Amino acid sequence: MQKKAVYSIAILFTILFLVMVGFGIIIPIMPFYIKKLGGGSTAIGLFMSVYSVMQFFFAPFWGRLSDRIGRRPVLLIGLSGYALTFILFGLLNSLWLMIAVRALSGMISSATLPTAMAYLADVTEGSERSKSMGIVGAAMGLGMVFGPALGGWLGHYSYSMPFFVAGGLATLLIPFAWTFLPESLPAGAKQVEKDKTRLSWALVRHPLFVLFLLAFVMNFTMAMFEATFALLAAEKIGFGPKQMGTMFTFLGLIGVVIQGGLLGRLSRRLGDARLIKAGTWLSGAGLLLIIASASKYLMYLGTAVNMVGGSLQGPTTSSLASKANRGSQGAAMGLLQSFASLGRILGPLSGGALYGIHRHLPYWSGALLIFAVIIFSSDRITALERVAEIG
Repeated sequence: MQKKAVYSIAILFTILFLVMVGFGIIIPIMPFYIKKLGGGSTAIGLFMSVYSVMQFFFAPFWGRLSDRIGRRPVLLIGLSGYALTFILFGLLNSLWLMIAVRALSGMISSATLPTAMAYLADVTEGSERSKSMGIVGAAMGLGMVFGPALGGWLGHYSYSMPFFVAGGLATLLIPFAWTFLPESLPAGAKQVEKDKTRLSWALVRHPLFVLFLLAFVMNFTMAMFEATFALLAAEKIGFGPKQMGTMFTFLGLIGVVIQGGLLGRLSRRLGDARLIKAGTWLSGAGLLLIIASASKYLMYLGTAVNMVGGSLQGPTTSSLASKANRGSQGAAMGLLQSFASLGRILGPLSGGALYGIHRHLPYWSGALLIFAVIIFSSDRITALERVAEIG
């Protein structure tokens, strides 16, 4: 990998790490903060979901814009919006203004992930692309490890402090990214929007629809897991907040090791299609192991298998989407993230409703949905890899 690309990936790593720190930093404090401002469970759910709703609608826009005007300006817009909205969070004391700013944050900061993925597609090729996608995935995993821990620690002193810290770190990063992050899109490729696909039913005919569908299902089932797992673990084996924090740190570290260290070598040896399929099957198997878990050791095993599967599947899906949609990586990454956001919007609502019927139902339905989509899409994923190799 060229030295220039290494520097660029290091900056992207830091940007996405900060974005995920900001996403995770609110988890331990937001229920208390919203309650302090007079809100209840409905307001908490609205606050959590409005970010993903905005991502769903705006990620494709930012991806297409980066295909036209370049990756660098769109990344800087996303990073600046992230910094501004988190500083605003720390200043506000109105519930509805908080929700409005949360929507604005999702709208602007959704420029970061699809554009970063498109940037990586510009500066890497072949198995190096899968490796770089894994490194970025590791950055996001680390952000989700440190974000909740930082939020809980700082929130002990002040509910506003975690927001000021996250916004301040992003603000410090802006001049660094401005100075050292070069444009990755060749000048001749700008101003040409090669993929005019919009969010509509016509997407079922898109060549990458099978990957969009997979991104939706995997994020939908993960969101059901995240929304109900604390309840399930408490009921089945008596886990409390401390044990849950330890488990999620353990899972985050698994994701970092796989995506940051092993994924590149596995991609070179096995290819993206095989890793996507293996990861998807493992994710479903992990959900079934969670159902069967009657001790903390089996629960750790089940969640670890699920995490290994997701860590293999997520970055390689992004990598294959970029390889099979050459010339419009921004548009492809934007649509992929929109489907992932839709899964994160619907997953918590569905998981909560199914858990109310039976505590294992979110996991049974999630596993069956995962197995169904991989059986449906297996041959199509292989065909997409052949297209990417020819292209």
